Amino acid sequence: MPDSAPLPALIVLASGLREARTRRGIKLRRLADMLDVHPGVLSAFELGRRVPPDTTVAHILGVLRSPNAVRDHLVDLARRAHDRDFIDHTGRDEDLLRATYEQRATQVTEWSPSLIPQALQTAGYADALRETGLLATDAADLRSLARTVQQAASPHEPGPRRTFLIGEAATRAESRSPAVLRDQLDAVTAMTRHPHLSVRLVSATDCPPGLVEPFTLYEDRAGAFAVAVRHHQGAVFLTHDAALTTYKKTARSLQRRATDNAWP
Repeated sequence: MPDSAPLPALIVLASGLREARTRRGIKLRRLADMLDVHPGVLSAFELGRRVPPDTTVAHILGVLRSPNAVRDHLVDLARRAHDRDFIDHTGRDEDLLRATYEQRATQVTEWSPSLIPQALQTAGYADALRETGLLATDAADLRSLARTVQQAASPHEPGPRRTFLIGEAATRAESRSPAVLRDQLDAVTAMTRHPHLSVRLVSATDCPPGLVEPFTLYEDRAGAFAVAVRHHQGAVFLTHDAALTTYKKTARSLQRRATDNAWP
């Protein structure tokens, strides 16, 4: 992993400090005066360029009169800011981390073995998933909004090169009506014409369901720097070298087995 790759807990901490200040409507220089620190130091904390001690975080949040839950969460993040891995138990930090890593990445590879990836889902498909009750309503609504924004921006903001590897199981109706699935697959086929997207199918023979969990690999010109592994409520973000090597090999293996023209 490149030394400059942003660590997940530090990203969440920096964003949390910035949000705590802006919620109070206090300018950065004003807060720096209140804390008796240089504005550049406070800015570095909020940008994730410098790790504040947990006692400093507690002091900042005390001056801001932030709720105890916010204080406890951010103080804990400060203690774990140097950790290479981060478990998002609630799903509240997932969108922030994914957006941050996508901004840095030149290549994003997503493996989705049983569902159409969220970034490619139609409104009808997303609604059908929500109706199964397997997704929390609030989380589904937030992801639907994020997906809408991303899809609206993608034709004009190319961003990283994206490769979506989709398992054969995602093309079967099962909990979704045939009409909804047909519309979704037609939409995916249309998306394959986007110059910065590659959407490929992996057969169940080449990768049986349950063999490899869903994940997203983020790479820049220096190589892989982060991977997000999905779980029911959120995601695990990994940046240590062993995990990056393993998931990069897995992604390349799936790509070798994938086909471009096997959509049903």
